[in-house]
Amino acid sequence: MVEDFEQDDFDMLDQSAKRVLVALSQFEKGLLVKVDLVHKRTGLMPEGLNDAVRHLSKSGLIEVLDTPKRMGPYEFYALEITDFGREVLAKFG
Repeated sequence: MVEDFEQDDFDMLDQSAKRVLVALSQFEKGLLVKVDLVHKRTGLMPEGLNDAVRHLSKSGLIEVLDTPKRMGPYEFYALEITDFGREVLAKFG
């Protein structure tokens, strides 16, 4: 699947999205990371973090925990990097 993702696709990710992807990659596989920890690791404000998460999720690089629970101004509660996200980061990051 990573074969379908090219360097240009990775280069089109904005810096905020790359920061989120790198931060999530530092956690064990299968671990859901809560928004407050993602915020601390990336330093991104709510709008930038929400935008990055939407983009990464659409690209299949991360999964957003499907829950009605939200954390303040954030549009999500917890995230997990996908195997595809790890592969893309290993190849292009």
